[in-house]
Order: sequence, then C-alpha cells, then structure tokens
Amino acid sequence: MGINSHPSPRVDNVREYLKALQRRDAQREKEQFADKGRDTLLDGYTEDEFESVCRELWAQGAASPECHLRTLVDILLGHYMLTRGGDRRSAEISDLFTFEFKGEGPTRCMPLIFTTRAGKQNQHGRLETIGALRNRKPLTCMLSGLAFYLLYRWDLGDEPFPDFSKRAAWYNIRLIKGSTRSREVDLSYNSQRDWVAKAFAYAGIISQKKTHIGRSAGAKMAELKGVSEEQIRRAGRWNQDQMVGCYLNSLPREFMRSMAGHPSQMGCFEIRRAAIAPPPELLSLIWPGLDAWKGQFGPQPHQVNDLAASGVTNLLLYLREVILQDSVALRGMFPGHPVWHHAAFQHPAYAAFARKVEACILAEEQEGPSQLSLLYQAMPLLVDHLKAMDARSEQRASELQGLLDRVAESQQAQSTQLQRLMSGNLTFRLEAPPLAAAAVAAPAPAAAAAAALLMPGVTSTVASSSRYTSAQASVESTPPRRASPLPPGPPALLPLPPPQPDHDDDPNPEPPRPPVYRMCRTVKTVKALWQEWTVGLGHGKPSVAALDSRWGSQWRAGRQSELQWYSLRLEVIKEIRRVAQARHVSEEAAMWQVNLQQGQMQCSLDQFCKQLRASRKARK
Repeated sequence: MGINSHPSPRVDNVREYLKALQRRDAQREKEQFADKGRDTLLDGYTEDEFESVCRELWAQGAASPECHLRTLVDILLGHYMLTRGGDRRSAEISDLFTFEFKGEGPTRCMPLIFTTRAGKQNQHGRLETIGALRNRKPLTCMLSGLAFYLLYRWDLGDEPFPDFSKRAAWYNIRLIKGSTRSREVDLSYNSQRDWVAKAFAYAGIISQKKTHIGRSAGAKMAELKGVSEEQIRRAGRWNQDQMVGCYLNSLPREFMRSMAGHPSQMGCFEIRRAAIAPPPELLSLIWPGLDAWKGQFGPQPHQVNDLAASGVTNLLLYLREVILQDSVALRGMFPGHPVWHHAAFQHPAYAAFARKVEACILAEEQEGPSQLSLLYQAMPLLVDHLKAMDARSEQRASELQGLLDRVAESQQAQSTQLQRLMSGNLTFRLEAPPLAAAAVAAPAPAAAAAAALLMPGVTSTVASSSRYTSAQASVESTPPRRASPLPPGPPALLPLPPPQPDHDDDPNPEPPRPPVYRMCRTVKTVKALWQEWTVGLGHGKPSVAALDSRWGSQWRAGRQSELQWYSLRLEVIKEIRRVAQARHVSEEAAMWQVNLQQGQMQCSLDQFCKQLRASRKARK
C-alpha cells in the first residue's frame, strides 16, 4: 500500500551474514569430521537394495499387513514419482487417474497419473503432474503395490468401498491412510519416518535421509540409467516454466519408461503377463461395488460429467487386472501373506488362469523381449548409422564437386591464355640491364626471326623507353651476321611465361585482401552448423574452417556482429571435439551425439550454444 517507508531488510549485510553462517557450518563439519559420503551416491540405495526393501515389506507383511503395504506404496511413490514426504501424506485418491498411452508398444499402456496443487514449493495452487508406468517386475511395480494396498483396505479391511455418487463422499479419502478409524486423516510425519526407517532396517540400508530418500535416490538412479537432465527436471517438478505447467501434460515419458525397466524409446513397452486377460468372474470378486460405477461417467447425455470420478474408476478397473496378473508371481514368492485369503484367489477359475500366466512368464524368461521390441530398440541405432553414412556421402560429394570446380577453372584459364596467344594482339618486350644493352642487341635479330617463324601472325611492339629494344627494328637496321647453322627439323618451342597482371611493374604490390563472408543466419541445427563449418553450404561458399586456416581472424575482423556470431557458434565445435576426445569416437560421430542432445533439449541453436558456454565455464 506504500505506507511502510522502511527499506527491505534483505540487504547486502543480511546476505553477507547468511554466507558467513554457511562458511561457519562448513568449517564446523570439517573440524568434526562429518561424513563426506552424505548427499552423495552412497547416501541412498542401489537398484538391488531398492528391490530388497520391497521384498522385505512383502515378507514381513504377516504382521500388520496394511501398515507394511502402506509403507510399500509410500516408498514406491517417492522412488518412481520423485514426490516429497509431505506430498505423499496429503495425497488423496481423487488425485489419481489413468488414460491409455497410444503407440507405447505391444502391451496396452495405462500409466498411473498423480496430480497435486499444493506442496512445499507450490503455495499458489499450480497444477503439477507426474506418472509411473507398469514395471516389468511385479515386486517393484508402482501400480501393483498400490493395487494390493487398496485391495486389502477395501476388501479385507473394515474400510468400505468409496461412494462416487457425490464428490464430498470420496474426494477427501487419503491415498495413504493415517488412521484405522478415519480414512480422511493424514499420516503423521513421525509415523511415516519410523516406518520408512523400519523398512530400510529390514534391508540393511543406512542413510541420513528417510522420507526424502526416494526423491534424491530416484533422480540419481535415473541419471545412471542415461535419462537426460531435462527429463529428470520435469519428473521432479524442478523449475517448471509456464508452458510445462499450464499447457503440456508434464509427463516425462522417457524417464517413466527407464524407471519401469523398459527401453527409453517409444514402442518397446511390453509385459507378457498383461496379455492374459483375467476371467470376468474373478474381476467381479475384486471391489464388487466398482461394477455399479462402470460406464456411469462421461460426456454422453445418460452419463455424469465428472472427470475426476471417470479417471479414478478407470484406474480401479485397470488395477483389478493388475492384481490378478501380478498375483501369480507374488504368491509364489510370499505364499504366507494374508492378502491371498481374498475370495478371488480361492475361486476355481483362478487356478486355470494362474497356469496360463505362469507359462507366459516362463516363456518371457526364456525368450527375452519379442522381435518387435528388439526392432524398436535397434531403430534409433540404425537411424544414427544411416545419418552418419549420409553425412559422409554429402562430404565426399562436396569434395568431388570442389575438385571438379577447380579443374574447370584451370581449363578456363588455359583456354583464355590460348586465345590471347592466337589472337595476334600479344606484345613482347625484351628487357636487359643497362650495362649489358650492347650484348643483348646483337642476338635480337635471331630472337625476332625465331618469334616470326614460330608465330607469324603476332605483331611485336616496342616501348619508347631506352631500356627496351624492338625486335622488328633490330631486324631492319642491323646487317646480317654469320650465325651457326640450325639443325634440320622444326624449331623447338620455348616455354612461354604465364600472363602477368598489369601491375607487375609496381615494386610494392598490394597484399591480397581476405574475403568478406557472413555466416548463415538460417542455420538452426548442429548438423547444419557442422556442414557450414567443415565443407561449406555449397554454391561456391567457403567453409569456416577453410577461412580460419587461410586468413585466421582477418576475414571477420572489424565486424562486431560477425565476431559475436562466430564466437557463440564456436561453442558447438568445441563441444563436438570434447565429446569426440572423451568418448574416443570420430568428430562426425560426436557431431551426431551433440545434434541429438540439442533435439532432446528442444531449444534453438542460439540457446543451445549459450548453455554449452555456461557448462564449459562451470567445468573450468
């Protein structure tokens, strides 16, 4: 309102004081020999240790099965969705939904989508979205853990199935329930931390973090799997811009595929056990109240227009299939778990269904991925190889065209010289030093006669200076002298000097000037920039490397815009050479890797160059 006239307390003195406190804490940790492994790759868990945690939570589930399954879902949410502990405690089932990802692979892909509009770094209701795909392993699958947790709550526990008739009846149901008496009470932080610590103790994992470990360890594991930094940033909702937060779905699909054990490229999602459809009589035994809401929500006139209810019911319908398909493997690993007391696993139709799933799992272990998945995995490598071959062909064609152009220029120069020679307008000048003028005057008739004999149509002229002697005048005024007889046969042709420019008589010729070349402003990719730098853009345009080799910095000197443009694009060339040296590959192969990096970042060439410059300075 402009009433407070005092300056902001966040001044330079406060910032310097905070930095002094940070330096003090760092020095104190050094003096106290604090563990240097904290916050590193050692402070967390490996993929095998994560699998061990999930296994122990299933194995220890005989005592308090709901709490162990709740902790399993809590850890899976932190690992696969990089969620904070507070976000998981406040999550509600109305924050979940699913829809089909088309074209992901031979298996129908129905991811688990989690949305939130509040959190530690989200104080203004911004929509944040993250998802997880179904895992190849049922033991560490996010969808499988959630499905069995809800199965125990709503079918084997005292909690009734949600009523979707009105939003007030089910919107506040907690995803991770904190109380056995009320399903709308949050799980407390102390209970969450104690149960996570107990799960890590089962597997023998020592870590400084507890409720936040999934967010950090999941991001580090994704990086080790080769997931790009941009995908991890979107998965963790770090520094999301307005476009991602408001207009895109915010789902980092490469991250989701890699974390679920699938290849990162599209088209390789395949889970063999999901191909066996459960019998309807088994599906109806799981959450019997769900069948009443099937098809009730949608845009049709006879349906209720409720997007959240439609998303949750579709998710639950899919989780019923997940429970039956994953139960075959999990029941064999943990036969004493109380969840197998459910009526669906006692039904006579379950035995026949389980045999089909077991045969499918055995075939997958023996055969490995299908030929279609292998083809999808090989396609990116094949495309890169073909692009490299195409680049080499273009370079060779450019070199051949340059050679042909030089040959044509040489032929044109020779034709020009021949035309001048045969035109009859060529001028000869005989020059001799002043002291030797008399010695040169005597053989002048012979020289003129030889010239007349060799080129009868050529007219000789003489300059008016005293240093030059006209061959024609010497022939007319000088009496004939005895000369040694010439051998019979045609006269020998003496080599003619090449045509000289008109300023050869200048004692101080002007040095050649460098060409004025302006780098192309329409180059948008690393590939096009590499072509301009190494072989040129065609149509007689030189390459930047050739200009640098011939003229150094002279060809761009004095032009500030060209200097800045060249300096910024040079960052890409430096990055290509750095990648080639670090990975022991050719510069051409490194170029394709850097070009792929720009495509993954989805930024302009100018922004890409600036980020490379910042990364290089950070490395220094």
